[in-house]
Amino acid sequence: MGRAPAPALLLSLVLGCSAAFSDILLPGPEEPVVNVAVVFGGTSYPLHIRSRLSPQSFLDMPLEIHPITVIVNDTNPSSLLTHICSVLASHKIHGIVFEDNVGTEAVAQILDFVSSQTQVPVISISGGSAVVLTPKVRLSPGLFPRG
Repeated sequence: MGRAPAPALLLSLVLGCSAAFSDILLPGPEEPVVNVAVVFGGTSYPLHIRSRLSPQSFLDMPLEIHPITVIVNDTNPSSLLTHICSVLASHKIHGIVFEDNVGTEAVAQILDFVSSQTQVPVISISGGSAVVLTPKVRLSPGLFPRG
């Protein structure tokens, strides 16, 4: 009654051993791939900027980088959100690099919202998107000031 049947024991032994060697036996991806959305937002950007960023630009990196260029020639927040959300929905994005020529803090707040909701890091390199926002601190109920 306490003995396991021989076929079940043999099967568990084979499955256990094969799991240890699955990394060696099964071919894996040759290089890790990172998809980065590069978003240019503002009043005007030439369309030829799209051709400057290609996977060939990053051949000396230790991993394969696929830049996905997005040009948003509109400062409307809904247009910006629509463009970013469509890129996030159509590609597996690992990070967003954002550059704009608008000096408003609203862009930084939109990007902060997108990053917090999608867990995709956003790096802003210039313009209003590069405004540093104050960190959000979660307070316990006993720490609120009483008035």
